[in-house]
Amino acid sequence: MGPWEGGVHVMKSIAVALGMLLASMAVAAEKTWPGKGDVVYISASLKQVSVRKPVAGAATAYDMPPCPKLEIVKANPKKLRWVVKDPAGGTEELEGPWLPHMHRDRSECETKWSAHGEPKVEHARGTYRIPAGESR
Repeated sequence: MGPWEGGVHVMKSIAVALGMLLASMAVAAEKTWPGKGDVVYISASLKQVSVRKPVAGAATAYDMPPCPKLEIVKANPKKLRWVVKDPAGGTEELEGPWLPHMHRDRSECETKWSAHGEPKVEHARGTYRIPAGESR
C-alpha cells in the first residue's frame, strides 16, 4: 500500500460520515406540520367555546366561526390530537381527522370551507372531535 492509499481510505470514511450527518440533519429539519407554535386556520366552526372571565367562577361561551387563527400549543399527530390556543386566549383540544381542515393561511381555509362546507364536529368538555370517516 502506497503512502496515499491510506489517506484515500480515511477521506472516504470522512465523506461517508459527513453524508450520514447531513442526511440526519435534513430529516430532523423536516418537522411534522402542524406542530407546536405553528399557526393554523380550521375550516370548521367551534360551538360553545368557553371563555373564562377574571371574576371568580364567572364563565361564558361563544361560537367561533370558521377559519379562526389558532396557535398549536401541543401536537400529537400520531394520536390525531392537537391543543390550540384560540383568539380569546383559551385552549381547546382537537381530536380526530382534523388535518384536511387545517390550513396555513386564511384564504386557503376560506376556499376549502366555501367549496366543501364543514365537517361534523362533536363537542364535549373542551374537546372538539371529528368522527372517523368525516374527513372530506
